[in-house]
Amino acid sequence: MGTGYRASAVSNSKEPHDWGRAMAAAMSDLAARSSLEGTSHTALFGGTLHLTVTETDDGVEITLSWVPGESPSSS
Repeated sequence: MGTGYRASAVSNSKEPHDWGRAMAAAMSDLAARSSLEGTSHTALFGGTLHLTVTETDDGVEITLSWVPGESPSSS
């Protein structure tokens, strides 16, 4: 993966149906970080996001990463 953006959030549950809030928080942070550097959130449309779920003591950490311009065929 080249230069891009990464954002994480924590869920206090290990059950996937409880991870929505953490995923939404990570996505919002990812869009905000890219916006600060001049990349519109609309650049996410059709792009490829990478999702990493890391187990923690109390739940999971959700990490989203994105490289602008990366498409499904280039990953």
